Amino acid sequence: MADRRFLRGFERRKRDLPHWEDPGAAYAVRFSVRRRCAVDLTMPAAGRIVVSALRHYDGLRYGLYVYTVMPDHVHAVIRPIPRDGQVEHLWHILAGLKAWTARQINASRSRSGPIWRDESHDRIIRDQAEYLRWVDYIYLNPVAAELIDDPAAWPWWGVGRGG
Repeated sequence: MADRRFLRGFERRKRDLPHWEDPGAAYAVRFSVRRRCAVDLTMPAAGRIVVSALRHYDGLRYGLYVYTVMPDHVHAVIRPIPRDGQVEHLWHILAGLKAWTARQINASRSRSGPIWRDESHDRIIRDQAEYLRWVDYIYLNPVAAELIDDPAAWPWWGVGRGG
């Protein structure tokens, strides 16, 4: 039986949101904190956990191009890395990332329970122009949210090895 963690070709699936996956594609992703979850991802301990996890898997499960951590969500541009000729499903990568960060954030705050919404938003990046729009959007997101005036001063923004 085929391992369901890996993408075999272009696939479309739907939960509440539609998701398209294509082997070799880069994605703009956003995953968010559950409503009424009293976790601010920009508090130092939580922010360090999320950034550390994003960077840890860079080069192992995906190429990380750019990311920003906001108080209640995370944006990133990633490209799953083929392993043994197979590409891991984006949903599987994000589920692992969210599970690990939730355990670590909960432990750091002596709390328990879910942190992340079950479903994430994702979009296949189709060309260089769209990629550049996403990079700008992610970089300027803290300014648009009126959290900071200078995006370069946002401590929870960065680039990975692919950026």
